[in-house]
Amino acid sequence: MRIRHLIIGASFFCSLQMSAHDFSATIDGQQIFFEITNKAKKTAQVTYNGNISDKNRSEVRGTVKIPAKVKHEDTVYEITAIGPKAFANANGLNGIVIPSGVVAIGDFAFENCDSLASVVFPGNPVTFGQGTFFNCKGIENVTVGSDWKSIDLTMFRWSSDLKEITIPAKTEQIKGIKKLKALRAISVDPNNTTFTSYNGILYSKDGYTLLACPRAIEGRVSVNDGTKTISEGSLIDCTSITALDFPASVETLPFRETSRMKDLEYIVMRNEKPISTGYLDGKGKFLFQLGSDNTQIIVAASSQKDYVSNLATDAGEYSETPDGIPYIVAADQLPNKKNIKGVKNFDKY
Repeated sequence: MRIRHLIIGASFFCSLQMSAHDFSATIDGQQIFFEITNKAKKTAQVTYNGNISDKNRSEVRGTVKIPAKVKHEDTVYEITAIGPKAFANANGLNGIVIPSGVVAIGDFAFENCDSLASVVFPGNPVTFGQGTFFNCKGIENVTVGSDWKSIDLTMFRWSSDLKEITIPAKTEQIKGIKKLKALRAISVDPNNTTFTSYNGILYSKDGYTLLACPRAIEGRVSVNDGTKTISEGSLIDCTSITALDFPASVETLPFRETSRMKDLEYIVMRNEKPISTGYLDGKGKFLFQLGSDNTQIIVAASSQKDYVSNLATDAGEYSETPDGIPYIVAADQLPNKKNIKGVKNFDKY
C-alpha cells in the first residue's frame, strides 16, 4: 500500500511539472501558448507556459488580441476558451481582446495582472471560473458582450478604477453592481427592454423603480420624475451623496437608505402628503435613519405640519414594510421637527 501511494504521489508531482501547452504561436509579435482540447473537433484554449507552479510565466505586454483560430502543423484550431491561470502574473498586460467563439474563461485566468486596464469580451455568452480577474486593481474599461442576457459584475470587485459600465441591449439580469466600489455611472443601451438609466443611475425600463445607484456617485442626486419605488439597498451604500431630491411620484422609500450618508446636507420631499417610510408595531410612520443629525428634510411649507405630525419620534424596531424585517433605530438617528424645513418653492434645492 505504501508503494502504491508513492507511485500515485510521484505521478501527481510529475503532472504538475509538465508543461500545459501543446504549442505556441506568435500573434502580433506576442508569443501565446495553446493547449489542444479536442483533436477531433479541432479546438484549443489559451494556456500558460511551463507548469502551474511557476510565477510570472506570461511575458505578454501591451494589448493582446487573442485570435479566433490558430494554425499548428497544418491543422487550424478554433480557440474556444482561455484556460486557468493562462495570463496569471502578466504584469505587462494592459489590455485583452477576446474573440467570438471563446465561451469559457477559467479560474484565475488573469490573476495579479497589475496593469490590465481594458477588457473586451466577445458578443457571445461566456462562462467564468473563480477569481478570473483576481487582484486586477487597474481595470477601468470593460466592453460587455452584446448577446449577454445575464451579467455578474462581481468578477471586477477588485478594481479601484472601474468608474463606468454600459449595459447592452439584450441583458435581462444584472448582478454585483454594488460590488464595484469605484463605480460612478451606469449607462444602458436604449434598445434594452428591461433597464434604462438616468443621470448614471439604473432604473427599470418603465422608469417606475430605481434599482441601483453606483456606489461612488457624489454630490446631489435627483431621482427621476415618475419614479414610484426606491428599491431596498439601492442608495444605502452611496456614502458620498450630499443631497437627495425625491419627486412627488415616490410611493415606496425605505427609511434605511440614508443611514450611512454622514455628509448628507438635505433631503427634498416633494410629496404633498408624507408617505410611510417605516413601520413600528404595524403603524406607518415618516422617518429617515440619518447618518448626521444636521440633515435637513425640505418639504413644501403647506405640508410642513403634516410631516411633523407623521414624524416617527420613538426609538425602536422599525420595518420598511408592514410585515418586513425589523431594524433597530436609535433616538439619535431619528429626525425631529427641527430637521423639517418648509419652503414656498423648491427652486433653491
